[in-house]
Amino acid sequence: MTVQDKASEARAQAIQSIHRPREVVAISLLWSQTIDLFAARVGADVRPQLERLRGAAPDGVKVAVDSIERVDDGWRILDGAMEMVLTDSDIGDVTRTPGGGLSNLARDLAVILDTLDGGQGIPPIEHLSWSDAAAEFGAKPVAGRSRTSLVLRDDGFEKLILTERGPHWDPAELDPFAVEQNFYAGRNAFVFIGQEPLDTQKFDRIRRAKLGNPSLKVFWLVGGNQLKRLYTEYRDFLSVVDLISLNLSEAANFFGFEPLRQRHRDASELRKMVAREISRRALELGASHVVITDGAKGASLARKARGGRVEFVYSPLIHENIVQVDPSVREDTGCGDSFAAAVAAYFLTSPERFKLNEAANFAHYIAGIVYQRRRPNLTPDDHDFILTAHRRAQDVGPLVASRVNFDRTRCQIRPAQLSPRGPRRRVLVLLLGGDPNDPAQPHVTGAAAAVERLAAMMRSGHYPPAPLIRIVPRITTDASVRDTAAMKRVSPDQMDMLAAGRGVCNCLGNLDVEPRSAVRWSDLAGHEGVTLLRVTLWEAVEVMSSEDVAELFEDIKFWHFATENVDERLIWHARQWGITREQGQEVTRQALREYVIEHMGPQVRFGHARATNLEEFHQEMTDQLILRIDALLAGIFRSATP
Repeated sequence: MTVQDKASEARAQAIQSIHRPREVVAISLLWSQTIDLFAARVGADVRPQLERLRGAAPDGVKVAVDSIERVDDGWRILDGAMEMVLTDSDIGDVTRTPGGGLSNLARDLAVILDTLDGGQGIPPIEHLSWSDAAAEFGAKPVAGRSRTSLVLRDDGFEKLILTERGPHWDPAELDPFAVEQNFYAGRNAFVFIGQEPLDTQKFDRIRRAKLGNPSLKVFWLVGGNQLKRLYTEYRDFLSVVDLISLNLSEAANFFGFEPLRQRHRDASELRKMVAREISRRALELGASHVVITDGAKGASLARKARGGRVEFVYSPLIHENIVQVDPSVREDTGCGDSFAAAVAAYFLTSPERFKLNEAANFAHYIAGIVYQRRRPNLTPDDHDFILTAHRRAQDVGPLVASRVNFDRTRCQIRPAQLSPRGPRRRVLVLLLGGDPNDPAQPHVTGAAAAVERLAAMMRSGHYPPAPLIRIVPRITTDASVRDTAAMKRVSPDQMDMLAAGRGVCNCLGNLDVEPRSAVRWSDLAGHEGVTLLRVTLWEAVEVMSSEDVAELFEDIKFWHFATENVDERLIWHARQWGITREQGQEVTRQALREYVIEHMGPQVRFGHARATNLEEFHQEMTDQLILRIDALLAGIFRSATP
């Protein structure tokens, strides 16, 4: 054999290794699986206590607790020192079903694949499950117990999910990580990964396997417990992921944004903008396809396109163009998992010829079927509906509300382009640094330090332009807050009166849970000069997009205190999230969001603080703020007579 022949043979073998057929679809449910208990109702007596529990949920829906156990007359909930009992008279009968994100996806995936081609051409699906739900999947059972989740919903009470931390097994008898390693057994597979424990070696093992076997395909349904450390510990894993699926609200926290609050629930344009940005960053980190789910509100599908672009389609799941099943039912539980399952099914049937629009259409229809079911999953009874969905997805054009193609290097978070229409010499400066709505956050941030020190100088007469400056305070019901220049305490009744009379700005503050905070319209109006207001990132986007605010100010600027890297800030990160100092520094750098801010329009960006102690930090931040204000005032009043 000649050298040229050997080279040709080696080339052919390399190409063949890339296109090796998958031997199995391997889905381990050990870490994602739950036993879901759907309550029939939620009694009025227990609603206030449950609403207080809801305050611990970043998305207002899912709350983790230590245990959920059956007692004589109901269910006992334990979390640290907190204990409550939901009696049978409070919540009625419960319906038991296996659940969890990856479990829901696995059940839907099996039904879809069986419907589409009866399993022909698709590798066999093998499941690994805890023994209490193994029969549901025909899975290889593992001795242990799944987590329990209690799903509560009723008229006037929005869905709340209490999820037990877990799962539970006997460590003296079982090593579940070794069981999983044997389950994968180095086969050429399509591997599904769900909510994995933080100390697992699975990610590193799969990454190494993928590097040695390009035909291995990886689907990652990201779990909520992974999001806190994803940027610092898992981001290199994205480079080997073929399909990643994230929940929008959870993923916003992972990427360093503030939580999406209750008032953002129907802010469809903002949520689509966040989905584009999350997709862009996941693709930049190496993922090939990104699914962002948002319950019944919508979902998106994105992939890399030619020329460093992103191809992005968005589908509103509540849409008149659906497969009609039962119009009387509207239940969004499981919609996001069903959307991801439909995308995965399309990918499994044709991974090399994946049609983005067609897959998005099909996933839209599948999620719509589940939305019209009281159960959160597809069943073989949905066979005809699935076939109809598949046919319509192929026959019609894109259903998506928006299809865009954008630069993969350009941030997608930006406010609407509004021209301020207010009188001259009125300028609003938005100061970003920390979350002024959150009393649990540390008070030592660049913005807080600068504002309070500047206010003291204005009161004492040490800052001559003080009459031209106004610091807008937030009002709060937090009883522990002492009145400062940036924070004023009011009673809950006073807050109720202001909110009912629409005396507060609808894009600032937090009126969802206690302690509530807000900003008065009267504090924003009627000042000639510079108005200073501390905001979060989402508030800045909303304010700069608000026609109501634009009417009050001639110009709106956005100043970013990218300086929250002092020791007290890092110590707080370590205490809250259990991370190391080095990881805290990485989280802080990510949270600064400078790549967002450079696209936010008029703004002044501050450098990192050089301070080595708290006093120097306060002084440095105040000096930087004063220098910027001086320059701004000189521009505003340059024609004034001395």
